[in-house]
Amino acid sequence: MIYSQLIKLFSSIVLLAVILIGGSSLSLQAAVKLASYFGDHMVLQRNCNICVWGTGDPNTSVTVTIGTQSVVAHIDANGDWEAYLKPMLAGGPLMLAVKSGNSTVDVSDVLIGDVWLCSGQSNMQMPIAECVPAERRVANIPHPALRLCAVAKDWKDTPQLSTSIRWTVCSPQAADSFSAVDYFFADELLKDPALERVPIAVIDSSFGGTTCEGWIPQAALAAFNTNDLHDSMFGIKPSMLYNAMIAPLGKTSFKGVIWYQGESNSGHPDTYPRLLSTLVREWRKQSNEPALPFFIVQLPDYASQWDGFYWQWEREAQSKAVAAISDTTLIVGINTTDGFDLHPKTKLEIGRRIAMAVRHDVYHEQIIGSGPTFQNANPEGLSIRVTFDTRGDGLLNSCAGDVRGFEVAGDDGVYHFAQARIDGNDVVVQSDAVPAPKTVRYAWAAVPNSTLINKARLPAAPFRTDDFPYSNIEVQNEPISHQMTTSTYKMIVNGEGMVTSFCVGEAQFISNDPGMAGGSSIPGAFGPIALPDEQELGPQLLSCSNENFTFFIKYEDKSMEWHFINRGKDEVKFDMALSPRVVINQEKSHEVLLKCKNSSVTLTGINSITDSDDDKKIEIVVKGNTVKDLVLNIN
Repeated sequence: MIYSQLIKLFSSIVLLAVILIGGSSLSLQAAVKLASYFGDHMVLQRNCNICVWGTGDPNTSVTVTIGTQSVVAHIDANGDWEAYLKPMLAGGPLMLAVKSGNSTVDVSDVLIGDVWLCSGQSNMQMPIAECVPAERRVANIPHPALRLCAVAKDWKDTPQLSTSIRWTVCSPQAADSFSAVDYFFADELLKDPALERVPIAVIDSSFGGTTCEGWIPQAALAAFNTNDLHDSMFGIKPSMLYNAMIAPLGKTSFKGVIWYQGESNSGHPDTYPRLLSTLVREWRKQSNEPALPFFIVQLPDYASQWDGFYWQWEREAQSKAVAAISDTTLIVGINTTDGFDLHPKTKLEIGRRIAMAVRHDVYHEQIIGSGPTFQNANPEGLSIRVTFDTRGDGLLNSCAGDVRGFEVAGDDGVYHFAQARIDGNDVVVQSDAVPAPKTVRYAWAAVPNSTLINKARLPAAPFRTDDFPYSNIEVQNEPISHQMTTSTYKMIVNGEGMVTSFCVGEAQFISNDPGMAGGSSIPGAFGPIALPDEQELGPQLLSCSNENFTFFIKYEDKSMEWHFINRGKDEVKFDMALSPRVVINQEKSHEVLLKCKNSSVTLTGINSITDSDDDKKIEIVVKGNTVKDLVLNIN
């Protein structure tokens, strides 16, 4: 009896051990995984071999199936695998299924079409939500065959195999927070009749404030002098952006790459052509596409210096890089903004120009894809004849009168603005101040007043025929401003609807530091939000507005009333940066006394105060769909 019970107990123990061992064996089997690039609603590149990769149980196999295709791949000793699907025609939706042992991963709603990688810094990153209202309305339609892919913004010390990547079906809501340049490029691209049935994907892998060298693999930067390499903002070292935001894309096949960057390298224009050439070579090597098309957006108008240089020199560096790299195209960026904003809120025209070039160069559509291109310049006595390649689209002047933007110099090398007239595919340029011109420049300024275009309304690119060293002298008109003066105070509101000066007697109460550190501002993700619609509603009334917000000012001799009208649903903060000399005295929660020299101002209606040696600021918070009042009494 006892023996029988011992036998049963032993058998139970053995059975339990078998179950535990078997269970442990199963738990040790690695679940098959797809790389982070693969997700629901994605697009795979048509007409080329498609690499699918991931991880799984070492030394086993994995089966990848899509449509009628099914391929088997080996999982190596490290648990890594990759499989190649044969080229597929545009279409879908399909299911991508990956199976290894008892583990399966499915990716649904997969389309086959054209995939565009879009990268760069803040002007590539800026979302549609930050654009002017007229451009935001363009994005207010669904595009079910357009897919938006966002790569998480990150940086790493070493190349990563995965990161956070999100695929989305394009809708007005999804587009609002997506890159404006990416969206407007794709929207214009879809106007090509040949792409009517081709799904399109735009992958946004951009990060504001970053240098070109941040996007290049470390091994490729070993050939550079370390003094020629610079960190990005936030202390991001060279290669770190590549490691986190490009390396995880693996061997993905693309139709092409859009690159909009250069602002953070404009202080070092001499090194940029080599850096950009290296980036293009390395990205092509990673995707195993030696002729992968690159479209390089040349910097638009902007007036302020960047580490001592104005942007015409970085534009030249970008142009030199494109000329030296095969299968690259320059997208001219001038004449798309007024030049007063590092992050212009107008991106529609940039997107249109990229798409026009892509439709011509990649899809071989019979359209004009670029503006007139400089060919040569020949002195003819009192003038210089400049010849352009117009690709049969002719030359036009976008304004009345002479073509603007040309300047000529003689033996002394001193440039003078010149009169210019179109003569066929040539422009004849001359200046009374230069009787024997030798060299010519066009659109050679940070904010050039240039007007030469073609019938497709695409601008001629900046160029020069001299080889003079850099000269950093720039003259630019400021935006129109309003100055209000009474017996007790003087205030200036600039053309963007922001207060830039507020003086009482001899005391300046507003900080004069540039950008968001000075004056008043409505902070946005990409700089101050402008209120450009200015209207004088009466001799003592001024209104500054955009689509959602109005800053209304009523002037009296010894007081002012500021009314903030927020028609949007989101809260808006209005900041006023104060001069460091201002003394702040707050006795009531919504009232503050400001003193400077022998003058003082009482403010009623504020929300919060920052008072430190480095930062003195008044903040007014205006909730959605409300009106907020601020009263200023001059003492």
